[in-house]
Amino acid sequence: MPNDYSIAIHDYITDKIERINKKIAKADNTGDIKELLFQQGQLDELQWMRHYLAGTSDLKDFTYYQGQ
Repeated sequence: MPNDYSIAIHDYITDKIERINKKIAKADNTGDIKELLFQQGQLDELQWMRHYLAGTSDLKDFTYYQGQ
């Protein structure tokens, strides 16, 4: 059961990262620097969270996400 919870967390993080990457692309295309920097900060926090989970609670022999 705890592994199912970890999978759900990683699925949530993956969804958020995908949405943020779309917002970053849009902000980059429109030249909205404030939005671009804000979204990049959000992305950095999510990547830190994923790295933290991988180091502290994820099972070492299970793949929770692809890429990033």
